[in-house]
Amino acid sequence: MLIEERLAKIQKIVNKQKSISMEALAEQVSVSKDTIRRDLIRLEKEGHLKRTHGGAISVQSEATIYDYAQRIVKHPEKKQAIAQKVWANIPKQASIFFDSSTTVEAAIRAMENSPIHAITNSLSHALLLAQMDQTKITVLPGQLHKQQLFLFGAETVAKVGEFAPDYTLLGVFALSEQGLFIHTEEEGQVKRRMIQQGKQVIALADQTKLNKTGLFKICELTEIDCLVTDTRPDEKFCEQLAQADVTLIVADE
Repeated sequence: MLIEERLAKIQKIVNKQKSISMEALAEQVSVSKDTIRRDLIRLEKEGHLKRTHGGAISVQSEATIYDYAQRIVKHPEKKQAIAQKVWANIPKQASIFFDSSTTVEAAIRAMENSPIHAITNSLSHALLLAQMDQTKITVLPGQLHKQQLFLFGAETVAKVGEFAPDYTLLGVFALSEQGLFIHTEEEGQVKRRMIQQGKQVIALADQTKLNKTGLFKICELTEIDCLVTDTRPDEKFCEQLAQADVTLIVADE
């Protein structure tokens, strides 16, 4: 097989399977792992795929990046459906990390005025929470990201580590069997620490975020306790959630 034919075959396999290991590629193309590694480097440079630790993913499987103003108006009906399901099993006096996602903002809008302790790195979320007179609010310190309206940096991460709330409520950029992803390391480091510190971790993601990946991995799928989504995922993904011991809550069921 000529090298150009092999590269085309690798690209076709990756696009079809979305993600694949080097071992599987080497077996399917009948070449060594070293050859596959070199081919993946070339294909990534040409923009045909993205290399991961031990394999590759299709660029078609990566979620699209939007700034906060764009994200807040995308899929509002999905976010509202998810938001209505969030509070069924959370006590009214719980302590909660709220990350900076727009899906979490929708959950805050659906929340009853209650004496929770809210801890957040989002300016917009803090302003919403401030309208609820029973809610205690802690705004985390740090450097302000002007486009995304969240606080980040070493000071933020360190302060997160001082809390151990009942719940961590977070939205994600993308979620798959490989884990949870976000598009910036700045936001990802804060989310990662919130996940580590929360006693129960609830991820909120509509169907457009599932079976996709992003640039910065924040945790393994096994590190969350619950996924709330708008529509039931495909059977394979449901099985992956079950294997990771993640409770699935579907808004339209």
